[in-house]
Amino acid sequence: MSVVVRVPASTANLGPGFDCLGMALALYNEIRLAPADAPRITIQGEGADRLQRDPSNLAYRCATLGYQLSGRPAPPFALELVNRVPLARGLGSSSTAIVGGLLAGATLARVPLSPEQLVTRAAEIEGHPDNVAPAVYGGCTVAVVAESVRVARVPVPADLSTVIFVPAQPLATRQARQVLPDVVSRSDAVFNLGRAALLVAALCADQRDLLPVAQEDRLHQDARTVLMPALPALLAAAREAGALLAALSGAGPSVLALVDDDAEAVAAALAAAAQRNGLEGQVLHLPISQEGAHVVA
Repeated sequence: MSVVVRVPASTANLGPGFDCLGMALALYNEIRLAPADAPRITIQGEGADRLQRDPSNLAYRCATLGYQLSGRPAPPFALELVNRVPLARGLGSSSTAIVGGLLAGATLARVPLSPEQLVTRAAEIEGHPDNVAPAVYGGCTVAVVAESVRVARVPVPADLSTVIFVPAQPLATRQARQVLPDVVSRSDAVFNLGRAALLVAALCADQRDLLPVAQEDRLHQDARTVLMPALPALLAAAREAGALLAALSGAGPSVLALVDDDAEAVAAALAAAAQRNGLEGQVLHLPISQEGAHVVA
């Protein structure tokens, strides 16, 4: 018996929603898992030259944890990864491994796992729920940690999509978190609370005129500019070309733009701004994925 799981990429924060807002993207990693005589891992695509091919592999470890939810010891696995989500670029690659591994292992062990159980266990491993929530539920999500992770989906107008500049150079999330201040002022906290609430309300009501204000942030983007000096130029280029919202994707270094009918102009503007600032990379135009992690076979 084998199982195949598909998990979408995700972008987190969306500007002001630090560690709580996220959105699933139509770019998918796939995990095939089957019992084996000894651990065996094959990797295609992103990370094929750098990810571990032993039981320390993140997806393998999470598959083991998922299987163990049955109360039985996990067997050795044959694990096949087809990775399309760039690693260490702020697009939720680790969340795809965590969510996909847990779901594959639990499914192989015939353990029914609700979305709330899956997202809670995934967030415990990831350390925060902003990427794992859209990876599990799809769409745009607000996620907070209480006794478990509580998630609400935010309706997004169907004609919106994303344009993303993905730098060639990766950036570790740990490094991007180290530059953040431990304490913020009350005024900055209030600033972000209001913008995050306004962003959710604007998406729900399809009030696009509010998004230029709702995208503003004082908690993380400015601090991370020390690691990404071109970030202000990229954000400005996307906004000037017609992006409804432009933000650092997760911990970076990718830059996200939310667009309606200006995708080509925004993509060209991001590519030009990157070139002017000496950045190599690629521009992706991705729909918002309304489907989260699921078993396909």
